[in-house]
Amino acid sequence: MSYWFYQISQEIWEPERFRVEIWENERWSWSVPTLRGGGEPQPGDSVAFFYAKAHGADPGFYGWAVVLEYHKAHDDNKTLYFRPVAPTNHLKMHPWWNDEAQNIANEVRGPVAQGTVWRVSDEHWRQIRRGITAWMAGRVIEMTSPATNVA
Repeated sequence: MSYWFYQISQEIWEPERFRVEIWENERWSWSVPTLRGGGEPQPGDSVAFFYAKAHGADPGFYGWAVVLEYHKAHDDNKTLYFRPVAPTNHLKMHPWWNDEAQNIANEVRGPVAQGTVWRVSDEHWRQIRRGITAWMAGRVIEMTSPATNVA
């Protein structure tokens, strides 16, 4: 199993569009103009979706998905088919964005921050999973705290 990091441009595909169109358990396909890090996504792999801070005010991790297929066409166009899974519906409304998220994204992208898809090491994927889990746990605590439920 491999892990992948898909960077979305806020300038080309706005976070608002992600929020409206991407829903858990639906099948999607996106083009892959650049693939870095070796190998190709395979069915069952995992992919995290990230909006970089450049060209917008709403960066962060917006969700993740299971890879269904990856195809290269005869004209070298590449397409990633995927199914978003929980907690994508929540993350798209409350993206994981803090120093840890930014640092992990910077490490994954390395010296070349421009690109679309990067292969992620096992250790970076563990960091992404821990980060998303901690972010979600913090959001649940905030939403259920009596101090935040004051009218």
